[in-house]
Amino acid sequence: MLCIEYDGPHKNRITLTRGDSATLKLKLYDAQNKPVLLTEADRAVLTVKQDIDSPAAVLQLEAKEKQFDFTPADTADLACGQYCYDVQVTLSDTDVYTVIPPSDFILAKGVT
Repeated sequence: MLCIEYDGPHKNRITLTRGDSATLKLKLYDAQNKPVLLTEADRAVLTVKQDIDSPAAVLQLEAKEKQFDFTPADTADLACGQYCYDVQVTLSDTDVYTVIPPSDFILAKGVT
């Protein structure tokens, strides 16, 4: 199961059950609250690290058709617990935007 907190002290926190499939859709808006349409030349990447200061990512997904698709294999070998993630968009003109700042990524245990 994938759960995202949209408000409160843990805004943008993702909780995902280890080994689950999930889809996270990416919707971007500009400063005037108008939708931003990404082109095929633009790139959006979700990066998960052990903590914000870790040099290496434990998981990195590139958005396909404006969404991040988690497969069971993506998290099957990771330890359950708290990680840190962000989402960065690189536009075709090479401008870079961190559209989701560093936030909690909780990998939860499943019963089965």
